[in-house]
Amino acid sequence: MRINNHICQTPFASIILPLLLMVGVLSVVSCQSDEERLEAQPYQVLDSILSTTDISFDEALEALFEEASISEEQVAPYRQTMKMAALRARNYKAYTISYHTIDPNGHPVIASGVVYYPKTGTPRGVIEAVSYIKDKNECPSKQLANLQMIQGMAGYIVLVPDLIGFGTTESLPIPYFNHDNVARVSADFRLAATELVRNVYGRQMPSWTLLSGISLAASEAWALARYYHFHPELGVHVNQIWMSGGAYDPLAVLEHQLSTQFTEYAFIPNVVCSVNYYDDLGLNLQDVFKGELSQHYEEWCTGYMPVFDLTDILGTDLGQYLNLDFFKEENLDYQRLKTSIEHFTIPNDWVPSCHVHIYHGRDDTFVPVSCSENLANYLRSVGANVDFVVTETGHIDNIIEMGVDMVEKLYR
Repeated sequence: MRINNHICQTPFASIILPLLLMVGVLSVVSCQSDEERLEAQPYQVLDSILSTTDISFDEALEALFEEASISEEQVAPYRQTMKMAALRARNYKAYTISYHTIDPNGHPVIASGVVYYPKTGTPRGVIEAVSYIKDKNECPSKQLANLQMIQGMAGYIVLVPDLIGFGTTESLPIPYFNHDNVARVSADFRLAATELVRNVYGRQMPSWTLLSGISLAASEAWALARYYHFHPELGVHVNQIWMSGGAYDPLAVLEHQLSTQFTEYAFIPNVVCSVNYYDDLGLNLQDVFKGELSQHYEEWCTGYMPVFDLTDILGTDLGQYLNLDFFKEENLDYQRLKTSIEHFTIPNDWVPSCHVHIYHGRDDTFVPVSCSENLANYLRSVGANVDFVVTETGHIDNIIEMGVDMVEKLYR
């Protein structure tokens, strides 16, 4: 165990600045040598290329700084490192694509996402970055300069799917915690990206990939790694997995927040609305919510309002906006909700062959550290190659720890 203290100036800046250091550090992903141009083939998974945009490292970086309202003083310690890393591939082509996949109920849908391809040189490998953004207005296809893509702008092909509920599937509710669907949708996106790379660039997509995810995307990245394990026919070999603050056991997250009646992020309302829709529970949400939330949940919990903004409205005390009587064990409706959420737990039924990095903060009030402890203990028991780093910090500061350690271990 290690104790590190960090001072966050703003939540968004606290996440962005350290993780920007990840640019170009992922040198362990296998490189692809030059080869003869492959013949184009008919699209099977890719539906269409919706748009193409030239995007440079500098433009993406400045856009993120502007969005986060970060000062030059805050940027100064990181700027040189980022510029040096970006020298490998400063200019990218961003392809917003649509592709065939399924929604959580198994219905065919046309989803979307963004493939970032370096404009110069042979791609060094692939990074699949599951998006942690749960705001419909800031999904990757709507905000091309995003944190997920900029960490790989050092010569890597970067794949960032929108996921269900975003982009072309914006009309659908966001399926929070539905890890199986996220894994399938992400894997299908890689298939579509493979077709694009072959037909546009005449190249074979590198088979080795690095998966990364922070916060809710950590458990989703873990689910994607498991999906690749059980689908060897896809030919994807996961090289490393980096995760921080993952909700690998969603029911434990719910019960933790209910027991403390405190959370930094008013996230439970979104989860309840989502599970009620996709599992067709038929809950009377007037019995679940109270106060202003009981009147506005259809407006506030659809994914169009950022969780930080919703927390500003509702506060951090769950008792102010949840009817706690609903969440008593004797309530049969609550038991049905628990059963649905419990089904989203990622089963420990496989052994990864790659190096797994798990990070969690002991003072995380959003996702309890027990989620990561249980996963790490399982991986150790089966002899997996795992590093588990617990810091005496909260949810965001632990993300900083992971970003710093990636630099120390991979940027050599």
